[in-house]
Amino acid sequence: SGYESPLTPEAEKTMAGDMLQSRKPATGTYPDEDIPEKVVIKQLSREYEAVEFPHRKIVRALADNIRENRLAGYFHDQEGTLCMGCHHHSPASTKPPQCASCHGKTFDRNNPLKPGIIGAYHQQCMGCHREMDIAKPAGCTDCHKKIESNPL
Repeated sequence: SGYESPLTPEAEKTMAGDMLQSRKPATGTYPDEDIPEKVVIKQLSREYEAVEFPHRKIVRALADNIRENRLAGYFHDQEGTLCMGCHHHSPASTKPPQCASCHGKTFDRNNPLKPGIIGAYHQQCMGCHREMDIAKPAGCTDCHKKIESNPL
């Protein structure tokens, strides 16, 4: 009824290990000169100052975190594959489309699974921090400096 491998479990394990060993570990990113050092996010700039997102620092931290993981190296062996975790639904590229090209200013009731731009940023940034058990941000002003002339 189900698939039964003609190999013994030991042979399957050896084969998988050989497959992992056959590729050199990679991190699937681009050279530093192709990765913007910072990306400025201005979508909340009426209430908060623009956020300077330390893009290259985060890309390098992600690459460093998987460098010793053979399985991650196996699946992130092409340039740009690591980048596609954040830049989803677009092909690997040194110039992926901006988030706002797919995520509108507001939530689209006709497409409930696609958040608006602010929701998309918060889901990506805070969701990653939560999954990686990074303490910050704990509040809005950990990333956004409030504009003093517009108190809430």
